Amino acid sequence: MISALIIDDEKPARDKLLMLVQQYFADRIEVLAQCEDGEQAVAAIAEHRPDLLFLDVEMPKLTGFDVLRKSDLHGIEVIFTTAYDHYAIKAIKFAAVDYLLKPIDIDQLREAVDRVQTKRGIGGNVERMDRMLEDVKSGITPDRMSVPTLNGFQLVKVEEIVWCEAVNYYTVLHMVGNQQIAITRSLKEIEETLDGPDFIRIHRSHTINLKHLAKYIKGSGGQVVMSDGKTLDVARLRKDELLARIGSR
Repeated sequence: MISALIIDDEKPARDKLLMLVQQYFADRIEVLAQCEDGEQAVAAIAEHRPDLLFLDVEMPKLTGFDVLRKSDLHGIEVIFTTAYDHYAIKAIKFAAVDYLLKPIDIDQLREAVDRVQTKRGIGGNVERMDRMLEDVKSGITPDRMSVPTLNGFQLVKVEEIVWCEAVNYYTVLHMVGNQQIAITRSLKEIEETLDGPDFIRIHRSHTINLKHLAKYIKGSGGQVVMSDGKTLDVARLRKDELLARIGSR
């Protein structure tokens, strides 16, 4: 059983989330308390030491990020329950915590709860939260992002990513200047983070930056040549989307 707190300054939002949890997750989640502001939340976290926080970001006095900064997060996972600045949301998601946009959809809530159960006991949540808070404070922008590596985190310029390669459980970023960065995230997670018009998956193992596409070579699926000189296969089922994207640029 996962113990949880619901933290939100809007009572209707708290009531709706509590109803969803009680209706669909009564056998998986026990809500220990509800908090209507950040100060109550900090005290409740210290008192109850829950497994999970359903945490609103935009609250008076203390924001959700302030609550995290003031709390001991060992063993605690977080699901944010509000919309926030677009690129801060990317920082949150990349830090491997989760978020739900209001009004909360039950299917998204179920997926988030499943991920929390998967992550419990793995550890490393404090490091992830610290990184996320630093990213939010410094201001993640469309031009740069923080990526988790084997030795910590590294800040990269998105425009300098030439292509991304899935290698076992990791992803290798192939950068301008033939630099390679191995990061501890799947290609799918990278693809979700780089969800702009410049990036496209062309193969189960490759996502490319269209700004660095030098040439397309015809074939069943075809091939692309990137600005670093690398030739990559295009999956047959992804060919039409790639050509459409190239033609629209």
